[in-house]
Amino acid sequence: MKDLDKYDYLDSIEGFHPADSGKKPPLWQRARELAPGILVCATVALAAKFIAQHYAAPVMLLCLLLGMIFNFMSQEGPTKKGVQFTSQTILRIGVALIGARIMLSDFTALGGVTLTVVILAIGLVIALGVIWARLLKLDPEQGWLIGGATAICGASAALALSAVMPKSKTLEHNTLIAVVGVTAMGTLSMIFYPVIIGFLGFNDHQAGILIGGTIHDVSQVVGAGYSISEDAGDTAIIVKLVRVFMLVPVLFLFAWGFRNRKENDPSGRFIFPLFLVGFIALVTLNSLHILPADILHFLQASSKWLLIMAITAVGMKTSLKTMFSLGWKPLFLILIETITISIFYFAVISADII
Repeated sequence: MKDLDKYDYLDSIEGFHPADSGKKPPLWQRARELAPGILVCATVALAAKFIAQHYAAPVMLLCLLLGMIFNFMSQEGPTKKGVQFTSQTILRIGVALIGARIMLSDFTALGGVTLTVVILAIGLVIALGVIWARLLKLDPEQGWLIGGATAICGASAALALSAVMPKSKTLEHNTLIAVVGVTAMGTLSMIFYPVIIGFLGFNDHQAGILIGGTIHDVSQVVGAGYSISEDAGDTAIIVKLVRVFMLVPVLFLFAWGFRNRKENDPSGRFIFPLFLVGFIALVTLNSLHILPADILHFLQASSKWLLIMAITAVGMKTSLKTMFSLGWKPLFLILIETITISIFYFAVISADII
């Protein structure tokens, strides 16, 4: 990576330019500047979604790969600012809208023991991610991001955690490593876990807990769970939603823990991320059945769409050359984290704790 001076760095990472540091441009002018890049991200994301639907491929992984092919769109020209906006602001909006997919009442059926096991597993995996990153002499960012993505909800968690971590020259690169690696590992798990579960003779309830507690992405949990049975799929989704809901306290802890390193707040004051306010508000409204069904469906679909656009933009901001230079250590860390959470749930289920 070539050296960047202060303004080059801000321009490449945050979409900032010295000329923009004064009076903000009018809203219509800002929209015109962002539109080309946003439309490019939407077009590539739409193509990835079309391919995924017709060839049963993971849409997030396709968005990343197709996005990297169009890396030049994020470098110079009229699309640069829009791609940057999509990878950050649209990402935050998409994360907030995840709240429309969650209800507090869904979790009570699991019982206190199961909820405790899920929470302990999340804490264990994130902590081990940081420890293993240190042992492997990796960037600490990779330990936090890979640990969080493995423990909670895959690529969405990696992107959300990245949004509250302090900006650095390596953050987007490390985020992409986490997103690509965890998505690929989750895809393999979706294929092989049902086979392993059948071999071990787990019942539907146990199978659902194992799949929901270990596989990374929601869509992958759906694919693996319902490939076993409807009951297994229902249980897997509820367990997975517990992990997704834990994104709120984990993001809060991340934002609090990194508060002294935030570039936008040198004083060290804690700033609660605004998109988390939206997330919590939607969970509350959904749980109280205040939102009409049509609006709820629209928000849920919008969340998925905005997130795949954001992942496409992240892919556009990383070159294929960069991807081929990831090295074995991050991949090893992702593998170790996946094996750890799987062994944890295998042990808990085998001991009839849940």
